[in-house]
Amino acid sequence: MKEKLKEIVENKWFHIGIIVLASIFILIGAFHTEVWFDEAYTMALVRHDFGEIIRIDSGDVHPVLYYLLLKVFTLVFGNSILACRLFSAIAGILIGVLGFTHIRKDFGAKVGLSFTFLAFFLPYMAQYVMEIRMYTWTMLFVALAAIYAYRISKENKVKNWALFAIFSLGAAHCHYYGLVTVAIINGLLFLYIVFSKKLYENANKTKKNYLIPFAITAVVQILGYLPWLFVFLKQATSVSKGYWIPLSWGETVAAPLGIQFYGKISIGAATVYALIMYAYLIYQIICSKKQKQKNGVLYLCLAVHFILYFSMVIISLLIKPIMYHRYMLVTIGLFIFPFAYYLTYTPTKHQKIVTALVVVFILGMGIYNNMLTIRDNYGSENGKEIAYIKEQYTEGSMILYRDVYHGTDIQVQMPEYNWYLYNIDEKHDLKPFENFSPPLKIVFDEKTLADYHGRLIIIDHDDLGFYKELAEKYELKELAKQYIRPNYRGISFNIITVEK
Repeated sequence: MKEKLKEIVENKWFHIGIIVLASIFILIGAFHTEVWFDEAYTMALVRHDFGEIIRIDSGDVHPVLYYLLLKVFTLVFGNSILACRLFSAIAGILIGVLGFTHIRKDFGAKVGLSFTFLAFFLPYMAQYVMEIRMYTWTMLFVALAAIYAYRISKENKVKNWALFAIFSLGAAHCHYYGLVTVAIINGLLFLYIVFSKKLYENANKTKKNYLIPFAITAVVQILGYLPWLFVFLKQATSVSKGYWIPLSWGETVAAPLGIQFYGKISIGAATVYALIMYAYLIYQIICSKKQKQKNGVLYLCLAVHFILYFSMVIISLLIKPIMYHRYMLVTIGLFIFPFAYYLTYTPTKHQKIVTALVVVFILGMGIYNNMLTIRDNYGSENGKEIAYIKEQYTEGSMILYRDVYHGTDIQVQMPEYNWYLYNIDEKHDLKPFENFSPPLKIVFDEKTLADYHGRLIIIDHDDLGFYKELAEKYELKELAKQYIRPNYRGISFNIITVEK
């Protein structure tokens, strides 16, 4: 029975079947049309042409590659919310597929299957793999860069060096945490080449055989990043003057340690989840040490993850807050690999029992988390804000909002309507948000609104502060008012229709 079970688990078709079923399981939550601000930003940006995407993104705080790749994708499959969401899902699913295509070949069938299992069932997947943002593609490029760095240490082939450089540049051009991560991987690879004795056990291998291709690859990566370097420096200067990320123990230090275990489950449950997983990792490391196992590659994976973590925390504490919990997802492949290995490392009965309990726990939490995701993504309140505005809108109506972060997520779904952002302070820099124009128009002069006569649809916060301010300035006749709180992301809207 034991041998039969082993044969099934190690069968490649069983692994493929798990990938297919897990992909379907994850994709169940993808077919909805709600977005939040960052997703709206992406949607609006990729509606511009390539040159405009590069120009506008240069004023933001992210590299441009993801937007360019998404633009190409939308030219083929359309620029619908679903198409953009599936583009992110493709990269997320490919991370799980790496367990079959790469990890299985390098570390065996069971480790590969465990990697796939963790990639699909940890809570981060159900939430972040569906976001219309650059995270899943950065995760994928970082994981591939790490895999080919490992393969370089095993086989000094031109193919491995070339793919390592390509995926490193992909990660660096998708997210700045990706840039830092591949820099760390490059640094550790260099140190391994210089100081490793194991690498030169074969008499035919010399440091020169590795240092020359490393130097060439390093130059290729530098030259490949050089065109964006000046933009990066400009964006870094902008961040140094002020950035939205808060500085706190919870947000800066604690949350990034547990983001892999936090999806839709509560913060308390996610904390318990993270503690259980870290305890399991430490338990298995101690066991392997006692059993004199050499797991250097596992420690290097963890080293990359935690060097990134501590570097960003130190910078945040001493210079400027730049640590945000979801950014740590870029190292997900490196982070889950040691767990994947230890799920298969059970030489003692006690380890088998502990591991079995952990697997059941991960599976149960993954299913529960995805159920919560599906509930929120298809909640009955979703889409009501769109339907209500369509119901209230008449030819020539002006849809008006003041908070650029609160309204654009509706606007991006209704670009054919007449949208205005109320911002009478011309000194306020709105350049980072120019991707929303057209159709968005900016009110810089009170006269624009003073001269307007007709129907106004005002999108406001819970406190109705914006609406009350307008009501004091102008004679407004209230026609209708609706409070709507979509299930997705829980962002609420007060929508007031008036006649001016």
